[in-house]
Amino acid sequence: MRCRKSLSIFDLKVYSKNKELDLPDWIKFAFSLGGYINDINKKESKKTNVLISLPTNDYFPLFVSMGIADKYFSDNKQIESIKKAILGLEKGNRILYKDNKSIKKVSVISIEPSPVFSNQNILKISVGNVEYGIPENQWVEKIQIIDEEYKEIKRTRKIANDHQIGLKYSPLLKSIYTEEQLKKVEFFPGDYFYIIGNKDKLLEQINEEIFTLKKIKGGIKDFLYLDLKNSYTNGKIFSSKMRKLDSEINENVPVIFSDITSFNKQSHLFFKNPKVIITSRSENEIKFYELIEEIKRRLLLEKHQYYTYEILEYTKIRKVKIPNGTELIIWR
Repeated sequence: MRCRKSLSIFDLKVYSKNKELDLPDWIKFAFSLGGYINDINKKESKKTNVLISLPTNDYFPLFVSMGIADKYFSDNKQIESIKKAILGLEKGNRILYKDNKSIKKVSVISIEPSPVFSNQNILKISVGNVEYGIPENQWVEKIQIIDEEYKEIKRTRKIANDHQIGLKYSPLLKSIYTEEQLKKVEFFPGDYFYIIGNKDKLLEQINEEIFTLKKIKGGIKDFLYLDLKNSYTNGKIFSSKMRKLDSEINENVPVIFSDITSFNKQSHLFFKNPKVIITSRSENEIKFYELIEEIKRRLLLEKHQYYTYEILEYTKIRKVKIPNGTELIIWR
């Protein structure tokens, strides 16, 4: 039996004017920048910040977010992480149980050693008046922990009857990631990125069909789950015009500011988060100068250090070119 060739978002093609084109360097770089931000903030205790200047900032924040999301889709989470989450449940906790016909909210009874397999556990649940035992090797497939029972997998809303439970993955997603990877990532919903900018414009760009792979068409929306159609979400978009936050913010989640205006208006709400500040040549030169001076001030007063060389090494190892006309500073 032939093994499936491993694919990634870097294998995507751009679909334009009825033609399939290779990904341009600037999209590959955006994916890599997202991967770098994800990897480095897991590794380092200090928050990493990026200022990047581009000829144009259109779509770039979304492609950076795709690079972050890809890390979670392609990450082969160890079963021990899932086991640890379930072992933390207590009697009476509510979880989602998926059987062959439906998805039910059920109560936990206990977790006990398996009477059949050594070093394995059985999760006992009650469905109505009936008791079921779920073997450990079926936990990923049949169990999802909901937010009110597990604070580390926190969502901003409860499960509604008309929501898709878990991850409703598209044909494009399934062409890149294995079913096992998708099942594991849906077990761990949460915010992996925040985007600040022109919300209407960003949502319009998300819904465009711009990618193709194996004759399957799709778009950014296949990778970013932001709406109310799924219980699974992986990020949020905030308007640069918002006056206050209407949801809880995780200070460890990277914030992607789509332009200088977004940063100037909303940076105070995400002061402790890792940041990616995206600017373009078309933006106001005075605002850009003021931003540079503010960053210099912070670097001086708060004793931050430059780490720009890291992204050069990161992209070089992955054979990704930094596009012409790109200027960036990384500090923490």
